[in-house]
Amino acid sequence: MPDLQQLVTIADVAHLARVRRPVVSVWRTRHADGSMPFPSPAGRRQGRDVFALDEVVAWLESTRRGNNPEVRQDAAGDAALDLLPDERRGTDVTGLLALLTLRSTVGAALGARSTADLLDLADEVDPDDRLLYRELRALCDDLPQWAAHADALTTARYTAPAAAHALVASHRRLGLDDVTAHSPSPAVLDLVARLVVDLLDPDDTPVLAAPFGESDLLLPLSSRLRDDRTVALPPDDSPAARHARRLLVLDGWLLTDATVDDDGLVAPPPGATSLVLLPSTTRPDARVAELVDALAALESTLPREARAVVLAPAAVLCDRLPRALQSARATLLRSGRVRAVVRLPARLRPTQPNQRLGLWLLGPGPSDVRAPDHRTAIADLPGTHLDAAAAEDLVTDLVAADPTGTGARGHAFRFTRLVPTRDVLATSGALVTARPVVARPRSDPAAQAHELAALLAQLAADERHQPAWAPVPGAQGGPAVVTLGTLLARGHVRLVRGTRMEADDLGDHPGIVVRTATSLTTPAEVGARTAVDRLVLARSYPRSRMTEAGDVVFCTAPRPAAIVEPEGLTVLAAPVRALRLTDDAPPGLVPHVLAHAIAGATRGHRWQDWPVPLLPTGQAAAVAAALADLAATRAATAARLRTIDALTARLVEATTTGSVHLLTTDTSPMEG
Repeated sequence: MPDLQQLVTIADVAHLARVRRPVVSVWRTRHADGSMPFPSPAGRRQGRDVFALDEVVAWLESTRRGNNPEVRQDAAGDAALDLLPDERRGTDVTGLLALLTLRSTVGAALGARSTADLLDLADEVDPDDRLLYRELRALCDDLPQWAAHADALTTARYTAPAAAHALVASHRRLGLDDVTAHSPSPAVLDLVARLVVDLLDPDDTPVLAAPFGESDLLLPLSSRLRDDRTVALPPDDSPAARHARRLLVLDGWLLTDATVDDDGLVAPPPGATSLVLLPSTTRPDARVAELVDALAALESTLPREARAVVLAPAAVLCDRLPRALQSARATLLRSGRVRAVVRLPARLRPTQPNQRLGLWLLGPGPSDVRAPDHRTAIADLPGTHLDAAAAEDLVTDLVAADPTGTGARGHAFRFTRLVPTRDVLATSGALVTARPVVARPRSDPAAQAHELAALLAQLAADERHQPAWAPVPGAQGGPAVVTLGTLLARGHVRLVRGTRMEADDLGDHPGIVVRTATSLTTPAEVGARTAVDRLVLARSYPRSRMTEAGDVVFCTAPRPAAIVEPEGLTVLAAPVRALRLTDDAPPGLVPHVLAHAIAGATRGHRWQDWPVPLLPTGQAAAVAAALADLAATRAATAARLRTIDALTARLVEATTTGSVHLLTTDTSPMEG
């Protein structure tokens, strides 16, 4: 065992001082000499300079460098665990966590005890070897030294649980990311914690269950629930399950064993709320089919009056599945236990930022899903920032949708909508698109009509434009909203892909007009001409396709942008694409509205998740005509501006060279 109290790397110094690593390198260079030089390396380990921890702490205190006023107290916690040999690192760090668990349980220091005494104490605390005994035994003769280090960590972090959580947080830096590989972001953990607290009866002793043995969703509840909280875990002896038990014991949970039936399925205690994270450290490599099977096992063992909160990939809980798995998931939905289906925003699992998570809320049941009043709360949150306010509103929606209460009456749902469960079962696509959500007006209809009328009056002041339409306050609700992915899946629009073209083949010359990402997103290029020679197009890009009038040409980067093709017969340069409405498109799908929705979409989200309003059928034709009128007016104005620009340039050139003289209104030459 290296002398962990003495050696730290540059990365450790940066973490200790709460600065970035390059800052420490600058300190070494600028303060190599002088009255207070940066400490010299104490040697090299694994190809890296290492420094005496005491010298680094003394230098930081004397120079007041860094952003950590408690540098000495934190020093023990930043000793270089990454200097441990690769073949021992996992064993030693796991043993250190087990020692912190032991210290927290007995409430006394461990450093003065011998190896035999420490193992005897571990046997008393863990007689069945469920969480720490074998991990301490694996430390062998180094056990007393590691016990002393556990004491130092506890002193540095004030409590053993705080030291343990800091140690777990360093796992990824230490190359032990198997423990945190499936952990959701703090925003999701906070959301689940809020939901569970609101679902629990405040007068009862909280009893929860983790049927698959994970602890990620339980730990954020530690500070929100009373001290006598209990969690039922499966009798799993895997390293991941033992790790979860250690963390729960450190956070003050009382552990009990869940019942396992003859088929090996874990049954939560009656009245317990189950928390499930899939995949997790206990099921790290589970495939989609295995995750669906896990959900079926959960539903089949869930007591009648119990609830469950499930967090898993949206591909399993919310999105379209292959036919066989779709049928298996539909069987779960037919049980009547699934009360809510939510597709959460992206980037909520740090190790898989592009994966979207889904959430299921299972409630008491079963019940008849064919009944007209049996409803499921569904929500899709593609562009929502899941901050504390959004999490609170989503939790309020889900709790209000609980059929055992009366909260849905009079509740103004922000994110979710209640859909007949039979409609959810009938959909062959994503569950969260079983019925479109209705967009709410942002202000009073009369105020919006007045604002539109004022803008229209300003435009009508120009004699060249006299519109044949006028806004009046509406009496209907807002339009329905669907996602682009739903429109594609239902065959309402067809995707026309662009062609990859060489920049040298494009220019401002006669030929076929080309739509590029630059021409869509750069204001200076609006109305400008980018073209490709007809012969070059035929020779080099024979598979390129022409647009048609009404196509919505769009791009996603560098920002979302879109236009409606007025006449078509242009070429798309990838990554530009086009959406073409089909004969099956609903009347409320208007190209100019679609283009506006794309241009206003949230950057950083999948374009298939962008919301698109569908206008009421009775208004669609009038709105389409008005928008086409405005588009034509804009094109005419742009053409007029180009004419004015050209006239200005030619006038300056002609008059300054003496080629042209200007006449006043009385036809006499103007004096130059």
